[in-house]
Amino acid sequence: MKFIVCLLIIMISAKECEKKQDSLNDSSTENTEMRIAQEMVKISYRASTRGFFEVIEITGDSVSFTKDYNLKNIDKVALPQEEKADIINLLSKIDINSITELEPPSKTHQYDAAPAAFLKITRGDAEFMTPSFDHGNPPKAISDIVEKILSLKTLFEKP
Repeated sequence: MKFIVCLLIIMISAKECEKKQDSLNDSSTENTEMRIAQEMVKISYRASTRGFFEVIEITGDSVSFTKDYNLKNIDKVALPQEEKADIINLLSKIDINSITELEPPSKTHQYDAAPAAFLKITRGDAEFMTPSFDHGNPPKAISDIVEKILSLKTLFEKP
């Protein structure tokens, strides 16, 4: 009788360990995928014309921005978790492979009436860059993320 009770306890314990291990694997896989997606993605926004220059980059947990043509005076700040979640959410709504073929809504940047802007998304070793568009008037497909990037800069920019 003791043998049967011991055998049942061992079987129940083994099942519980399996359940815990499965739940740990599921959550760690999700966390790993999220971490890899966040770490390996770099978003760069660049706008320039003869009298204007601006670069904003989002990498991992930080935002860098500058107005210095020589890229020497770069401000770097930590990206709050809620802002990071918004960026990831907006990025997931974009077909990254098709951004290289986007048509800009206007082309005033071609004759210096507006700064020419580009959005570049780097995922791992692959880079995807939009054709030039007017700063402040991005193609519809990327307008939400461009607005979010520009709002981050104004949020952290020193007065």
